[in-house]
Amino acid sequence: MRSYTHIAGGIIFTMLIMYILNIPVTAFYIFLAGTAAVIPDLLDYILTEKHNRETHNIWILVILMGLCLVNQIFIIIAAAYFSHLVLDLMTSHGVRLLFPFRKTRFVCMGEKYRIKTGTGREKALFFFLVILVVGGVLMNYQVFSLIDTATATQPTMADNNTTNGSNTKTYINVQVQVDEGMSNKNISIKNSQNESNIIVKEINQ
Repeated sequence: MRSYTHIAGGIIFTMLIMYILNIPVTAFYIFLAGTAAVIPDLLDYILTEKHNRETHNIWILVILMGLCLVNQIFIIIAAAYFSHLVLDLMTSHGVRLLFPFRKTRFVCMGEKYRIKTGTGREKALFFFLVILVVGGVLMNYQVFSLIDTATATQPTMADNNTTNGSNTKTYINVQVQVDEGMSNKNISIKNSQNESNIIVKEINQ
């Protein structure tokens, strides 16, 4: 597959692994995942000058997984490398997973479902992965929550009219006490907010 497909796949798979392992997703880790996702192809061109996928094997993956015990960064690299293998297993070319002990090419799908490099099927997969990456990044950085919070704090038109108009209403809790032994009723109204008392007298029965 093309490098851009491997970059998108490496980022989304690495973000999933970081979420499972409760590793904070940072911009540096996202950049590292995208870079590490193309390392197998770079190694192929450096070592063999061809894209024979001789460096696409489980032995390198095992080494990277062992290095995960040394530093957390190798978790990112191993996840991106693994995603590269998985995506190439979906192609018609396959991957030599056991090279150099065996040169057999492994694939993971039937022949008619395999993806040829550079075709419309690969581009469709790339755009799907990009959508997942964008959604994952936005959710990780809580962009949707920030938008909801900003929308909730903005005053509505009705609120502005009530605040700026002359008909502002304030509701308070009051206590009413009536003395029925008198000809006139004394009603005591107590404002619970500022503890003030209002006495209303001379109310006919």
